[in-house]
Amino acid sequence: MKRLEDMVDWGRSIRRAKIDDFQGMVECQARVWESLRGVLPKTWVENEIQRLHRPEERDFFQRIIADPKRITLVAEEDGGIVGFAMGRTDESGLSWLSFMGVSPTHRRRGIGRGLVQRYLEESRLKGARKVSLNTAPQLKPAVKLYVESGFMPEGFLRRHRYGVDLIIYSKFLE
Repeated sequence: MKRLEDMVDWGRSIRRAKIDDFQGMVECQARVWESLRGVLPKTWVENEIQRLHRPEERDFFQRIIADPKRITLVAEEDGGIVGFAMGRTDESGLSWLSFMGVSPTHRRRGIGRGLVQRYLEESRLKGARKVSLNTAPQLKPAVKLYVESGFMPEGFLRRHRYGVDLIIYSKFLE
């Protein structure tokens, strides 16, 4: 049972990312990847954590934050980034949610749901008619969140990245 004080309207604390958010986003993403040790293959987790600390990663984050085709959102609490979502839209009407994560200490409080809902709204504003993503079936809380948000399984990638099966989920926007 959720405590009343843990039930926060995360729609109010989620905003578009700014260039200054780079370090907080990197730290948040590192915490997310660390929490996946033992769930996803060690090589995948290690490679993602190492990538985050490369000098060119700052340029990557700055480019995606500034790119009008991209959607980059952050969830803040007490001035720190506790979750974020990023993806891109294209001229065909498709939006692809490429990463969504919440720091382990802030999970189960509606932040992920808030990020997904805001991502869907931003996608719609950019002209998308469909949002797609993929996730590993063993990430059960993520699967549950996407299904409860109206995403439907649309495909399956067998032994895809690092030998992990991935489910492709999509949601048509009204």
